[in-house]
Amino acid sequence: MARTQALPEKGFRLGAVLLLGIIGAIQVADPIISSMALAKASDTLNFDSSTQALAAGISTLALAATVIPGGLLADRIGRRLVVSLAVLVSAAGQILTANSWDAGSYLSGRVITGIALGMVFGGAYGMLKNVSSTKSLGPAMAMFNVTNGIIPVIAMVVGGVLVGQNWRDAYYVLPVVSIIAFILIPIILPKVDKVPGGKADFFGMIFLAIGVAGLLYGISQATKGVATPAFLVPVLVGLVGLVAFTIREQRSSHPVFPIQMLKHPAFVGAVIMGIFWNFGSGAISQMLPNIWQYVTHVPTALIGIAQLPATAAGIAGSLVAGALLGKGRPARFIAVTGYGLLVVGFIDFVFAGAADNYWVFVPGLVIAGVGYMMNATTQGNLFLGLAPAKFFGPVSSSKLVVGQFGYSLGLTGTTTVISILTVAKVDHLTKGAVTGQSNWDSITHFMTTGATDGSDTAVNEALTNVGQKAIEGAYSAAFAETAAISAVLIAIAGVLMFISLSKKGANEPVDQFLDEQLELKTEKTAAKPAAAKAAPAKTAAKPAAKKPAAKKPAPKASK
Repeated sequence: MARTQALPEKGFRLGAVLLLGIIGAIQVADPIISSMALAKASDTLNFDSSTQALAAGISTLALAATVIPGGLLADRIGRRLVVSLAVLVSAAGQILTANSWDAGSYLSGRVITGIALGMVFGGAYGMLKNVSSTKSLGPAMAMFNVTNGIIPVIAMVVGGVLVGQNWRDAYYVLPVVSIIAFILIPIILPKVDKVPGGKADFFGMIFLAIGVAGLLYGISQATKGVATPAFLVPVLVGLVGLVAFTIREQRSSHPVFPIQMLKHPAFVGAVIMGIFWNFGSGAISQMLPNIWQYVTHVPTALIGIAQLPATAAGIAGSLVAGALLGKGRPARFIAVTGYGLLVVGFIDFVFAGAADNYWVFVPGLVIAGVGYMMNATTQGNLFLGLAPAKFFGPVSSSKLVVGQFGYSLGLTGTTTVISILTVAKVDHLTKGAVTGQSNWDSITHFMTTGATDGSDTAVNEALTNVGQKAIEGAYSAAFAETAAISAVLIAIAGVLMFISLSKKGANEPVDQFLDEQLELKTEKTAAKPAAAKAAPAKTAAKPAAKKPAAKKPAPKASK
């Protein structure tokens, strides 16, 4: 039954926050389950390599391209209603995927799921502000993040078992959760007032979708080479789309997103924070499983379990950050502490890279896990606090776009750098016999199994002569160098974030800041016609200046 509740004066509604955390966790768990099921789905539905690559990331592209318009929709028709409907649509997409009969139906299911889950997470995250007092928003955010971390682990275990039996069954796990959530939403969550607004800027939404999807897709293709059309074309299209979006929003009388927010120091700091803690998270999620398989030789079945220390540490990091925010500690100090821990974690990876023992990686994994989840909680709290009332949905939902961009940079960027450095070192070891990215599969197969793949006799002979340990050493060195580069980038970002959050205008209320920016824009617009009208008058006045003027006494020389 629909009901409206007043905000709690103190604390937060635990049941509502836990339900919102479970709803948000559906979005976090979906790509995990899908990635585990993809290989078998690809075999069953006869995907070629390009289709499999597209299937791996298409839901993320759909989510990132539509999440800001989804936030606008939540404002206009009601946040609780959008979340309720979106969980059902996401379930429908996952069921379509489970019952897909060819590549087209599979991809359609993933696109539907991605679009819906953007609204699911964005709506659930935004509703935290409706079930928590202002002072307790930090602890509420921590509990939300903790739930986001625990539920996907459970889904990963259950999904892994089901994938082993039948990959289609794994896609039914989250629809069950979605249906339970749909039933509980009207019972536990309050109705949220609609945000009134005029017509929507559809051209702005289209430019934004093209920009975000193009950029993220291009980044995902970086492993094919940053000088290849596969990378350059979508990135260029994405950048053009984002520039067009920016110009459109600046001129629109009904923008989707307040572009002037990018001038607010606190929002800029929150964006930097979001990009680079996600960069660190994405890097860890790919760098470590790869080196564990290629060098440390952790069994594939245990890779998920091997990452659990980061999950456990992340829970602790979220709770610590939430408690500090609840006590009124400045966000910039909490965030810079988290960034410092993240840097220390990557420095540990620099020294752990040459080891063939899993446990050497655990300290860095734990330290980094605490660090990036301290930032996740702090950034989430900042975005909710900074989102202006008129644009609450689009601004709060933009957190997902920022996160996906940073995560993609970390995931693909570090993978690309490691492969480039490894290939260069193998080229040196084999005296040019094994060179170029075309031999990457042969190199990784040799590291993983100690045997050649039989595709090229000369390459196989060169790798065998050098030996598995030497090739593993080349990969380990590339891993360590990439970890060092990542640590430097995160450290620089942390400094820039701290400076931005410390600026004089960082504490100015966003609504007031946007009103001031609108006044400045109005004044500039009004000044242009006035200047144009004044120009002829100045031109006509020039002849009059030629009349002889009365002589004035010469100024005295200065002493």
